[in-house]
Amino acid sequence: MRNNRNRVFISYSKRDSSIAHEISTILQQENIDVIFDYKDIDNSENIFNQIRYMYESSETVIILLSQSLFSSNYSTYEFPKYFFEEARKRKINIIPVLVEKCQIPSDFLEYEIVNLTYDFNKGIQSIVRKLKIIPEISFEHFSTRDFEEFTLDLLKEYGFKNIQEQPRINDLAIDFIAESYGKDVFGFPNKETWIIETKFYRHERFSVNSLHQIISSYNYINKVDAKILLITNSVLTSVAEEFIDDVQRSQNIEIKVLDGAKLKKAVANRKKLLNKYFLG
Repeated sequence: MRNNRNRVFISYSKRDSSIAHEISTILQQENIDVIFDYKDIDNSENIFNQIRYMYESSETVIILLSQSLFSSNYSTYEFPKYFFEEARKRKINIIPVLVEKCQIPSDFLEYEIVNLTYDFNKGIQSIVRKLKIIPEISFEHFSTRDFEEFTLDLLKEYGFKNIQEQPRINDLAIDFIAESYGKDVFGFPNKETWIIETKFYRHERFSVNSLHQIISSYNYINKVDAKILLITNSVLTSVAEEFIDDVQRSQNIEIKVLDGAKLKKAVANRKKLLNKYFLG
């Protein structure tokens, strides 16, 4: 079995094999390396370990969402909590693809779902675009200041207003305070204040120590009802994720995280950012 980190693995229910084959053919015509055929896996007692290996050794996993997938025994083994945790740790790009109307488990809702049930060709082109663009997004040539400037442009592109860079006071480090405007569930205007912190890493991962500093800064600034947005090119450790969950419960602070693959996906949806920072 190949161990190619540029590989795309298509996960699907056996009943959806024809559409999996069609998608695979189109992607291969676009010179995208795809593995999708379960006959390549030995039919043995270790079959689920082999499937897990194929997930973890692929850069991207496309999951075909359908009624048959979630009613099959495979889904029980393929999509436990560890799968999503490992995907974040290993920076595996997950693309859920809806091929049939079905009840979608909540774990998939944090990802941008490509819908093939309305316009197949448009959906396929969206998948191709994601697969070709995301590998081009790399922060290796960035400096810490570059990342802060990039974040400022990112916030503007996603509609944040009144963005203010914040001075650093001792160990209190918040990069921006900004506002976003939208509508609540009833359609009334809604303004939100965001305290935004950026963290750029070359090797290490986002740690609990950084989170302690951010929470201290948040409490010092004392903005009532403000939310926290963390933007980093790295990924959070499991300990850091648990710390965030605990803070949200105990201190009633809403914390959003844009890290790793999520950040790349956000960039991929904005041509101006792509051209300025990654494709130039």
